[in-house]
Amino acid sequence: MLLDTLRRLSLRLTGVIAIAGAGLLSSFPLAAESAKTDWRTSHELLEYDWSHLAGAEVTAAGVRIEGLGRAIIPPADAADEPVTPNPPINLRGPILQVKGEFYLGAHLRFEGEPGGYVTFYGDLPLVQDEWRQDGKSVTLGVTDQQLIVEIQNGIGDYRRQEYPFSPAEETILELARVAGGFVIMADGDVMGDIDDPGIFSSGEIVFGAHADVGRAFVLTRLIAAPMMPGSRVSVIDPELPIVEPDPVGLRRLAESHAPHLAIGTAVSAIPLLSDASYARILAQNFNMLTPENAMKFQAIHPRPDRYAFADADAIVEFAERNNMAVHGHTLVWGEALPRWVTETAFTDAQVQRLLADHIATVVGRYKGRIASWDVINEPLQPFAPELRTGSPWYRAMGEDYIAFALREAHRADPAARLYINEFACEERNAKSDGLYRLARRLLERGVPLHGIGFQMHEDMTEEYQPVNAEAFRDNVQRFIDLGLEVRISEMDVNLHEEDSPERQVAQAEYYSSLLELAVDQPAFSAFSTWGFTDRYSSLQDWWEPEGFGNGLLFDPQMRPKPAYDALRQALVRHR
Repeated sequence: MLLDTLRRLSLRLTGVIAIAGAGLLSSFPLAAESAKTDWRTSHELLEYDWSHLAGAEVTAAGVRIEGLGRAIIPPADAADEPVTPNPPINLRGPILQVKGEFYLGAHLRFEGEPGGYVTFYGDLPLVQDEWRQDGKSVTLGVTDQQLIVEIQNGIGDYRRQEYPFSPAEETILELARVAGGFVIMADGDVMGDIDDPGIFSSGEIVFGAHADVGRAFVLTRLIAAPMMPGSRVSVIDPELPIVEPDPVGLRRLAESHAPHLAIGTAVSAIPLLSDASYARILAQNFNMLTPENAMKFQAIHPRPDRYAFADADAIVEFAERNNMAVHGHTLVWGEALPRWVTETAFTDAQVQRLLADHIATVVGRYKGRIASWDVINEPLQPFAPELRTGSPWYRAMGEDYIAFALREAHRADPAARLYINEFACEERNAKSDGLYRLARRLLERGVPLHGIGFQMHEDMTEEYQPVNAEAFRDNVQRFIDLGLEVRISEMDVNLHEEDSPERQVAQAEYYSSLLELAVDQPAFSAFSTWGFTDRYSSLQDWWEPEGFGNGLLFDPQMRPKPAYDALRQALVRHR
């Protein structure tokens, strides 16, 4: 066993102990020749950026972590499923590069009852729409007289171990990877050893910290050090990149040939801040971003009096650094609502005040920085013209919640363009008729509605062909005649299991036909896809890490597909 291996090692680490000041290091050896090497460098990771971690406040005593309870809420058709915890990750903080055997030590000072956790991510999770695909991580936590160790080794491989433990006011949690496993210590005592299934095989570690709801702690130290000669530990201090647009990429071609039309895509914070290829291709080809999840209610407002702006801030700042517009998504929706919103017995007046405060806070934070908003998302029944009635907003205000939200958003930022965003309204049908009547009623009342977003989530198989461009043109013209802007807001073209070269060509032709329509009509403000690479796509299988979708412009290796080339050609042809 690992502990037996450790006990056989002679005491040799006094030099590193003096630097790191942590108990576990004192049980590890220091080779006689190691005094001649520089491998013993330790790192105090709180010296790096922790100001962008949701729920965190940098203080003179350390980083104060407050419980947010951030989670992903299952959609309405799976309402009985439990929520999925989605704790904050310090995506803009230090990244540890490791080789061989290493040590991590966290000092936690609790405020009141203990309930705090630190997480070391070897592979980050992915969050797509309303699901979370697990990565690889080790979490150490203290709560309810227990030390908790959680090992997440990708999808479906989760282990949790609990050890009896009475924490001090300031508790030291320690982890060492050595001899093929992990040694866990708390306040100087070895608690156990766990086999390492390869959690940190990527060679990098990203940090997270969170607390139980209603509890808080101060992270006073976070130390990393190599354990043995030949081991290495170093720190990367990342910055948001500035990327030169591709002169023959989509954004430059659109700016030259269709200046009225933004070329946009949905963006996820985790790959944006962890995958250099993703950030590079994004800034090279698009001049508008839509946060895929970072501004949804459950992500940005997880507690009644707490907001979590870190991920949204990062997306907005990336856009500003790269001269890109931002389309905010979304302020008012019947889904992605935290349970404190849906399960609290609010009065109608309290719901109205809650929504007004939410809109004022979120829109107000980005006033002058976000050009347009999906204020109302999917207000109609999935395939019918009537309004959805199950949201707390409708139950409190009826149809008037839509006008109320639009007016509150306009009050918060009078310059922002305000949209209703809806799906299954591509052609003339009962639902698009209902959307048209809704838009007309709002405009007749003088409500500040500026545009309609048509989502265009399409399927292309032998049995099903998407709505053609001519039918979409005929339908959308009546909204333009009302004086509204229109945008293709969330386009993807799902080929399902029919991803042959011939089907990819048909997919490309369809993408091109919709872009040509938008280029030819000045009332179109944007052509935006729901992501741009199949590597990070809501069409993925959440239960399978290699279950990639095939509906976007770049493949899972981020190589351009025929659809990308077809869009470029559509822009070049336009004069």
